Amino acid sequence: MTPYGGYVSLHTGIEKTGVNRPHLVVLQGPGLGDFFEITDDELVLGSDPFAADIVVRDVEVEPRHAELYREPGGYALRGVQTGKTIALNGEVMEEPGCGQLLSDGDRIHVGDSVLEFSHQDEIKACFYEQLHQLVNRDYLTGLFSKGRFDREFEHSLEAMADEGRPLSVLMADIDSLKKINDAHGHLLGEFVVGEIGHIIGTLHEEEGRCATRFGGDEYQSILPDLSKQEALGVAEEIRSRIETHTFERDDVAAATTISIGVATYPEDGTTRQELTHAADAALYRAKRAGGNTVSE
Repeated sequence: MTPYGGYVSLHTGIEKTGVNRPHLVVLQGPGLGDFFEITDDELVLGSDPFAADIVVRDVEVEPRHAELYREPGGYALRGVQTGKTIALNGEVMEEPGCGQLLSDGDRIHVGDSVLEFSHQDEIKACFYEQLHQLVNRDYLTGLFSKGRFDREFEHSLEAMADEGRPLSVLMADIDSLKKINDAHGHLLGEFVVGEIGHIIGTLHEEEGRCATRFGGDEYQSILPDLSKQEALGVAEEIRSRIETHTFERDDVAAATTISIGVATYPEDGTTRQELTHAADAALYRAKRAGGNTVSE
């Protein structure tokens, strides 16, 4: 039920109308624009991507802060921890265990975030969903925008640090994009950049993993809860997948490879900046080794 991951395709059309789709939209807070469709009978709302179904990227939100559950009249909300404030339309709710039925347009206040519950029809739900994509996704690759990725990075790093768990970072760079541009033109080069982003995103569909296009043909990923050795395995899978992939558009085919550097919290750094620098340094070691290489 998380709104993030490696890659999410943009919706290009609406096929249904008049169908109710219960959902939550983040109107205020670090996850501005996040869209969550509500389909299960019970859902946990919290900040931990490993413990919550609806992940609110807010340091003031507990790992398991509240629950949404289905009742005969619709969905209801209740707290799960004593002393952790939840407000509904500005009114603080009672202690955990006391649920309150949600109505269309209700606003849930948790931490510094405000989420709106809606039971609108398919058209409005699709509007919110597409708005989320436009605000948070890179148009070419479908990966997170750089700003959104940085916020995810900070939040995930803090969560892993609090629990004494590792977090690994990948920095990747296409080895021969200039050759593709020179031989086939920049349109094919742009297509290759987008397709590699899609490949990386597909391999990051596990909970908590996400990536961004760091520059023109560079990518950065975070892998929460993965050790250095585990992250090297993920990086090698990405490298191998791209090495064997044929990039084809308008009957023109090209091939390329990628170099990847790996760094891990806490041994390689304890801040987003330190880990990015360490992964970047590892990337340049991979480049100096001849490319098409994973380095730590």
